[in-house]
Amino acid sequence: MRSSALRTVTAAMAILIAGCSPSPEARPTPAEPTSEVAAGTTAPSPHPSQTVTLGEFPAFPKGPLPESVAASLQAVLDGAVEQGTFLGLTAAVIVADSGSWSGATGVDLEGDPLTPDARLQLASVGKTVTAAQVLRLVEEGKLGLDDPAADHLPRELAFFDVNGATIREVLGMRSGIPDPPGYEVLVDTGSTPAELLRKTFGPLFPAGSEISYANINYILLGTIIEHVTGRPLWEALRTGVLDRPGLDGLVYGVKDALAADGWRIESDAATLARWGYELYGGFVLSDASLRQMTDFERGWYGLGAIDFPQAAPEIFGAIPAIGHGGQEPPSAAMLVAFPQTDVVVAVQAPIGTLDQVATMVRALGDAARP
Repeated sequence: MRSSALRTVTAAMAILIAGCSPSPEARPTPAEPTSEVAAGTTAPSPHPSQTVTLGEFPAFPKGPLPESVAASLQAVLDGAVEQGTFLGLTAAVIVADSGSWSGATGVDLEGDPLTPDARLQLASVGKTVTAAQVLRLVEEGKLGLDDPAADHLPRELAFFDVNGATIREVLGMRSGIPDPPGYEVLVDTGSTPAELLRKTFGPLFPAGSEISYANINYILLGTIIEHVTGRPLWEALRTGVLDRPGLDGLVYGVKDALAADGWRIESDAATLARWGYELYGGFVLSDASLRQMTDFERGWYGLGAIDFPQAAPEIFGAIPAIGHGGQEPPSAAMLVAFPQTDVVVAVQAPIGTLDQVATMVRALGDAARP
């Protein structure tokens, strides 16, 4: 989730999935072989997404996928481990009009065989839950997307300069606020949101002018959720967007706003895929909110959602693919919905990079709809 050293298929993939805002020195220069999107701007991709309709999935399919499809999906997993790409994998696939499948192969970090119900780190995939809860509060009239974020911070954080960013700009990684130096260590050693903010330097650019991925945006959103609801983050989520069937496998190791960026959240693959089906299928948010979340006209990052054809065209091409990825070294995870085929795929790896996991997501999506 927060590894600045992660190198993925494009600079955009590294920024968005590693969950680390690059320092000014680390930003790609024009001489590097990367697109303007990868550099953190909102320039159009050379492989723009097709126009697709989300939010119209049928009810979650109760049965398993046909045996032939399940066998093909398991063969994709087994092949990746046999080739030495992964130590182990867990995955789940849901096909809207057919059924669901989950599988596992290989071993975990301790060398024990992985099973389909193994819980692994979600890392920044957890941002999808935080974003959905913010949009739910907007639906309830408790927030406005164009409200200044500073207006909804708790009193103890009033000292922090939010750069004039709106809720929309914070959700969309357009606040201009960078992560504080040493973010990973600060969080892992128990820093509070206030302590993190006090160590954050001034903004990098005017709010709204470009995309720059930084976890601190979602820490801010976590504190806003807590302030608006009057509840710890976990309670607000469990009585909010996570109050859906099939989501009990999402486990928050941290119950407060520090979990808003995906820190210490675990899930089995089937639960993660179910969350994606509920969210992108239209069961969690209104049509209007889902359209806001997945509006990529200004770049690869929406409101807690990633347009993978823009972020990773080398893997996804122009096939509509929407979701999020995350890395908590050495583990990696990804959740992707393929709206054209009504397929949702979740993949988790105890050891892996996001380009490797993205390739598995694409392969499983293809195998689910041969």
